[in-house]
Amino acid sequence: MDIKNQNIFSVSQINNQIKYYLEKNYSNIWIKAEISSYKLYPSGHAYLTLKDETSEVSAIIFSQYISKLNIIPNIGMDVLVLCDLSLYTYKGKFQIKIKNMYVAGEGELWLKYEKLKQLLQKDGLFDHSVKKHLPKYPQKIGIITSSNGAVIQDILNILNRRAPYIKCYIFPVPVQGSGASEKIVNAIDIANRHGLVEVIILARGGGTIEDLWSFNEEKLIRSIFNSSIPIVTGIGHETDNTLSDFVADYRAPTPSVAAEIIAVDKIEIIQRLSFLQDRLILNCQKNIKYFQHRIDLLASRVMLYKPKLIIDNFRQKLFKKQYLLELYMNSIIDRKITKIENISNKLHLLHPKKLLKRGYVIATDKNNKLICKLEDVKVNENIKLQLINGSITTKILKKESRDA
Repeated sequence: MDIKNQNIFSVSQINNQIKYYLEKNYSNIWIKAEISSYKLYPSGHAYLTLKDETSEVSAIIFSQYISKLNIIPNIGMDVLVLCDLSLYTYKGKFQIKIKNMYVAGEGELWLKYEKLKQLLQKDGLFDHSVKKHLPKYPQKIGIITSSNGAVIQDILNILNRRAPYIKCYIFPVPVQGSGASEKIVNAIDIANRHGLVEVIILARGGGTIEDLWSFNEEKLIRSIFNSSIPIVTGIGHETDNTLSDFVADYRAPTPSVAAEIIAVDKIEIIQRLSFLQDRLILNCQKNIKYFQHRIDLLASRVMLYKPKLIIDNFRQKLFKKQYLLELYMNSIIDRKITKIENISNKLHLLHPKKLLKRGYVIATDKNNKLICKLEDVKVNENIKLQLINGSITTKILKKESRDA
């Protein structure tokens, strides 16, 4: 054989491929067996051996699943386990990884429970969008539970203490055993058919999965879903989960909590009413103040319906505008007078007599034309000199020119 053309695998490759195949094709499977050995290690992991009449297999429960188990494993116990098949690659050892474990009898019930849960979930019975709202202050409550035992007494005590104003209708039914679910369905049907109550409490105490199985029956689940009256479940303890809890409009962890959820405490109602009263008084005061302001505003506009008031109002406005106009005109006149006076003063300073008084003379030729330059006169020509109090006639003897 020519090994050059053959695929050669390492041990790690073989183990990893086997592990991959097992985990891909054998996950979330159920195995029924007997525990033949069991040991919990300080790491929190538990190692055990499962067997039947002819074979055995090693198994491990990792620490994160130990605390979630429904039972405490014991040697010799027949169990039903939910697990994944795998391989411990370091040593090539086949093993089962257990995720949950049930006593064999209960395990079959859990399988039935999970199967029905998936079916009902697929049909939309657990959707939050279809759940009905609970009434805030119900006056009539229906209680479906056993007439014997502590559950009914606990519910009634809480209702009487918190909300004595509520009227209770009790529908006594068996809460476990053969025919219990049919009796509960009948009670729900009666409450809906006659419209006796506004909300229903469906309750019972805790127990094993067998004890609570009536609340996992499909006919009861669909009856709760089809009820036009909202239903609150208080079944078992907080850790108990039945299919009735999933379909109910509200799931309370215990029957007592269900009663507290339904019945608003009378003290809380009194406080709420007091708050609403204060708000009502405040709003009334605000409205009174607002309408009083409106009345005052309308009263101030009553002049619209009295012509004399309108005329008097316009007369006052006219007088005011007249006064302002007079002020404006007087201001303009004063400015014009001041301007005229300034011009007059300037003209007065430029008057010829003012110049003559200061020693200046006015020279004119024989035609009384004003002499301003040498060119305006000739030598031996007579000119006239005007003085402040008379005039002089003289002759030009000589002209002398000088630079300006």
